[in-house]
Amino acid sequence: MKRGIAILLTATLVFSLAGCGQSRGDSITEQTASGGNATEKNVDETVSEDETINNEEHAPVTVTWLNQYNEEGIVKWTEWVKETVETQYPYITLDMQTYSADEIDSILLTKIASDDAPQIFSCRTASIPDYVDAGYVYDLSKEPWVSNVADSFVKSAYVKDILPYVPMDTNYSGIFYNRDVFETYSLDIPTTLDELYKVCNTLKENGIAPFACGFGELWTLEEYFFPIWMTFCVGGYGGFEANRDWFTDLEAGNTTFSQDEAFAAAFEDLYALREYFSEDPMTTDWNSALGMVATGKAAMICNGSWTIDGILSINAEANIGTFAIPLTSEVKDTVLVEGPGTGPMCFNSDDSELLDATLKVFEVMYSTQSGQSYAELGNKISTFNGVDLSFNPAFAEMQNYSATGQSWSKGGVTQFSSEGYNIFDSRVQEYLMKDTLDIEGLTDALDSDFAAMRD
Repeated sequence: MKRGIAILLTATLVFSLAGCGQSRGDSITEQTASGGNATEKNVDETVSEDETINNEEHAPVTVTWLNQYNEEGIVKWTEWVKETVETQYPYITLDMQTYSADEIDSILLTKIASDDAPQIFSCRTASIPDYVDAGYVYDLSKEPWVSNVADSFVKSAYVKDILPYVPMDTNYSGIFYNRDVFETYSLDIPTTLDELYKVCNTLKENGIAPFACGFGELWTLEEYFFPIWMTFCVGGYGGFEANRDWFTDLEAGNTTFSQDEAFAAAFEDLYALREYFSEDPMTTDWNSALGMVATGKAAMICNGSWTIDGILSINAEANIGTFAIPLTSEVKDTVLVEGPGTGPMCFNSDDSELLDATLKVFEVMYSTQSGQSYAELGNKISTFNGVDLSFNPAFAEMQNYSATGQSWSKGGVTQFSSEGYNIFDSRVQEYLMKDTLDIEGLTDALDSDFAAMRD
């Protein structure tokens, strides 16, 4: 296990040094007085009064929850979970520790190595198999509350025959835009790449940044690029062949970036958008980028559906919509990328009392009441059975892409390892900053880096 720690620490520290900043992720808690029905219910709904346990029956236990939940809405949900847990189980104290997405893996692994592991934790999605391999993750598959989540999402989360987490939401990757800005300049939703450029040029002419960029945090660059290369390289749009083994083949050396025409087309699309990025994209952080869209200084941002919560956390009155990023001159190639999100993981502790208390926290987190709170407070497309999502019209837009066949799912696709993503993200950033497009230089560098990783 110590060897696993060393390998993971090496990879994650490289990533943390490459880019650091505020966050991605999901965060929530207690509903405001003006909010929906999520907190109008009694907080003891999950456990009845007769089942509420007092401190006299149990020694006090502190459960640490390491997370990357920084947006206001999802933070409110975590506060709701904390209040509910501590009301129903007075002997449990829930200690929330929040970090950015760029730093959470290195902090988590440092804590594990020093025998200070958090009982509940999140990490980069690419790192999850590493934690499973190292034996750090408790298998949640036998927990009764798992049935509160739609079965298709539960099945998608298995890693190496265990259930390390249960997806709490489904995510979409695309463009999130300020409707009021679009209406001010009479802009239609673009469905082809030429139409997107036309929209961007109109915005620039009127002093509005077309795309808000927070590439000072490296993960945001990965997410900007994500729907582009996933659609071309994995989904098979733009005239290319679908290849759900794209990531694993590259890491194994079965294929190369230099021979990959789909990847070249994807990076070329991303590079062409540079002239429409907001000012100083490589030094701007995520929250600042969100603020540009929230206040109308920028019109669009390309990322995952957690972006909605981030924008509304800054300006609750922001009128936010979503659409698929156009990549070619063909409308049929303009599709939204969807897939199950993740969820908190439980540390595989050998302390039975601490593990029992931790599982009680999960019981609250995955109650049906929590599922609705998670959706409403965090502006999430919740995976819980029976959740009402009508409160946010942007959700209907995203789901309409699915309903009309204008989306494709990345569910079940094995992506790069944590080390692979560290290399990939850093090289993309390096070559996106160059004054001229150099696809050959980028692909040669990536091939060399991936070969060295395999040695």
